[in-house]
Amino acid sequence: MKTKFSVLTLTALLVLGLGITSALGTNVTYLGKTTWTATITDDTDPTKIGATFTVTGGVSKVGGEFYMFQGYVTPDTDGPFVISGSGFLMGNTLVFTASESQQHTIETWRDSGVMHISIDKTTLNGTFYDIGTDYNPSGKTFGNHRNTAGNLTRSGTPIPLSAANVPAQLLLLQK
Repeated sequence: MKTKFSVLTLTALLVLGLGITSALGTNVTYLGKTTWTATITDDTDPTKIGATFTVTGGVSKVGGEFYMFQGYVTPDTDGPFVISGSGFLMGNTLVFTASESQQHTIETWRDSGVMHISIDKTTLNGTFYDIGTDYNPSGKTFGNHRNTAGNLTRSGTPIPLSAANVPAQLLLLQK
């Protein structure tokens, strides 16, 4: 009897959770995808200052002032960085906290970190800083604790940061 009650309770919680997830998922609006050129302005490794890379990302509006970001960086000779996070619109600035990870293809190292991203709503340009660490599973060692900061310059299509369905409003936001 106790097992049957536990199974029924677990089933009810699962159904409730799926129902809430479905209800929440209907409010999320994908706003679009763009690219940014990231330029490193500060790094624990001074030889990286001035380096650039391309960030590709999509922004979704969750509701109200809340947003989500999913993105990646694909280095030419190594495994991709995966970046995802959430944030909010504060005045004219979209502020995200994002987690990131990379599994190197040229080495056994794995990287992870936390990133702060600030993007201007009008220009989609901004700044970032990243605090991370690397792990070598073959040697079971941590290393390369890093702090990187830089600028983001939108190089791709603008993303209208509104879920409005009226085309005229979307055009105004893109200017």
